[in-house]
Amino acid sequence: MPAFFLSTLASWLGILLLIGLFGSCALPGDFGAVVAGNAHFRKGNYEAAAAAYLSVHTASWRSAVDYDLANAWALLGEAKAAEGLYAIAAKEGDARLARDSWYNLGILRLEKGRWEDSWAAFREALRIDPRDAEARKGLEIAWRAWKKEASSAPTLPVPAAASNLRGISENLELLRRLETGSWHPGSSESSASSSKDW
Repeated sequence: MPAFFLSTLASWLGILLLIGLFGSCALPGDFGAVVAGNAHFRKGNYEAAAAAYLSVHTASWRSAVDYDLANAWALLGEAKAAEGLYAIAAKEGDARLARDSWYNLGILRLEKGRWEDSWAAFREALRIDPRDAEARKGLEIAWRAWKKEASSAPTLPVPAAASNLRGISENLELLRRLETGSWHPGSSESSASSSKDW
């Protein structure tokens, strides 16, 4: 009889735990929305990913969803929207999410030619994790571009930004830290190594 009693008690505790976890009506739907958003993101369908992330209402997931949504907005060219969401995720997320948000904010600002702001964002990422080699590389790229612009003759901001980005666009592709896990070392061919590249 005691074994039956313990087994029944364990079953009821399991049921109560599930009710507690899924007691909120929004939670299962929100979990599905995040999973769908991540799947769309991995496939490169950033509009559908953004729509899925926007449908999430669970407050405890907000900073992570803001980060995911910011990644989608950034890849859709919506820099202002992405920048605001990265700032929120950096402020409200855990240390890893804050570091990654500052890092992506640095990349976004670097792509826009905002060298000093980019440098400051990479600096924040390094303050959180001083061993982050990619953030250190981004910091150096932003510093060089910032100092190069400061030492050159005054020019229009957009052409100056575009000319400073030449030669570092390949670095930007490798540097952007997204949650897809789609980039793996050695998985891309160098354009110079392909004999069929015209």
